[in-house]
Amino acid sequence: MKAKLNSLLDDVSGKFGDNVFARNPSGLYLRKNTLAEQPNSERQMNVRDRFSVFAARWATLTEEQRVGWNGLAGQITKTGKYGDLYNPTGHRIYIALNATRGEFALAELDDAPFAIEPTVPIVGFVATLNVTVAGELELKLGAAATALASKLLIFATEPMSAGRSVIPDASFRLITTADTGDLLNADLGDSYESKFGVPAGGVKVGVKIIPVSDSGFQGAPQSSLIIVTA
Repeated sequence: MKAKLNSLLDDVSGKFGDNVFARNPSGLYLRKNTLAEQPNSERQMNVRDRFSVFAARWATLTEEQRVGWNGLAGQITKTGKYGDLYNPTGHRIYIALNATRGEFALAELDDAPFAIEPTVPIVGFVATLNVTVAGELELKLGAAATALASKLLIFATEPMSAGRSVIPDASFRLITTADTGDLLNADLGDSYESKFGVPAGGVKVGVKIIPVSDSGFQGAPQSSLIIVTA
């Protein structure tokens, strides 16, 4: 299929057969439509529950508190599915930050932060996954601490063929959360094993981290594809 956009039709969305229209920095393209794996996983249900709770809780805030969240939202710029820029609502930011804080069992924020809290990439993020001689699993991020991201969401994929070069984002599952601290020597093998078991040597695994500020602002994800050594 070919399509040429003009002044009357400047974008396309939705599905076309088994494919779906999408956009990246190079422009519009058509890709295979894929369904999210395990749409009713325990974490996804917990996330939906938190969203519902905070969506309803918004109505209990004072007018002054809601004004504060709307003011914060005005400082934030998002990119829509067509590449257009927009400011989210204070309601949406209130839910998003509190839902993220819920991943770390932190108390809800009723008062908006005064400003956006920046996060920076985690320095030296090069994950390794190793099965020891004793059959134990060692997962290390090889990352140093950063003062601008006090916490991390840590995701991984199930074992995959070593020939895979691209792993869909939907394949990542949250395996644990952590305070940043010094992750250089932290072993997260138990967290991976409890989710996916012990992988065989030679397979490929994806690991992704998202830095998170104290108020729940998420930074840019960082991913690493690694070969399991044994």
